[in-house]
Amino acid sequence: MRTILALALTALLLAPIAASAESEPLWEVARKQADAGTFGGLTIALGEGASDTSISMQYNDMPSIVEVYTATWCSNCVTSEHAMEEVLSGIDAVQIHYHRHFFEIEDPFGSNSTEERWEAVYGESSTAVGGGPRLAPTSIIDGERMHIGSSPKGESLIDDYTWSMAVGSTAWFVGGAIEFGVSFEAEAATFSWSLDDLVFSCADDCPEQQTTAWLMFVEDSAHFSEGSNNLEDYLHVLHEAIALDSDSGSLSVDVPTAWDGDDMKAILLVDWKIVHDEARNPNPLPAAGLSTLLSLLAAVPVARHLRED
Repeated sequence: MRTILALALTALLLAPIAASAESEPLWEVARKQADAGTFGGLTIALGEGASDTSISMQYNDMPSIVEVYTATWCSNCVTSEHAMEEVLSGIDAVQIHYHRHFFEIEDPFGSNSTEERWEAVYGESSTAVGGGPRLAPTSIIDGERMHIGSSPKGESLIDDYTWSMAVGSTAWFVGGAIEFGVSFEAEAATFSWSLDDLVFSCADDCPEQQTTAWLMFVEDSAHFSEGSNNLEDYLHVLHEAIALDSDSGSLSVDVPTAWDGDDMKAILLVDWKIVHDEARNPNPLPAAGLSTLLSLLAAVPVARHLRED
């Protein structure tokens, strides 16, 4: 009897390991740590006739953020971007497309600053998973969940993206608002921002959370007929990315010139991460998954029976 109970206990404990081995995750962690990401998405149009503007948005009303790494020669990018557009139909989301720029001979979009942000934020995880820091196509949702390539891990790309979008941001905030504004003088624009009203979702013994605001200049649509993937009209084109050095302040910048048309806009993003005290806990153990916890709970009466037998 003791042998049978011991085998049952072992089976219960190994069940979640077997389940996790059978099911491949639908996405990768986008950064070098899981408890980090991006939110925000406040947007101000900067086209002809734009005037001084100030907007405020409650944290709980903020859109999802979808960042995509792409190139005008990337045929697989067309597949993944069309799938993402289908998933986002009817969803409040802000899309930002980073175009390959370093060592690039065809794609005319992008800049040093856009490549530097992508590599600094997502390059380490991209290299660990895919072998390089800037892989087209790559789609990242809420700065947390990375999808590399155009081959689905589930039933389809649409399913993969749908499940990923459903998770939402896991930032440690419960409310408050972000403010974003612009004023124009001569040829320059002065942007202002404030994250001071955000409410951290922790009462006591709280971990340190860091936030970094970013000013992103995005063109709604740029026409480029020479793109070898034959897309021609490239959407959500990121031209410049500027890291802001405080949670509130102002900065005067020259607005980038649109590739064509009059559809440049400014977007405020916020990167967040939990700062871990590595000195106090240099080798933290991974958190147990739900299936592991349930198996442990189920094993308790079996173990008690073993002791009493």
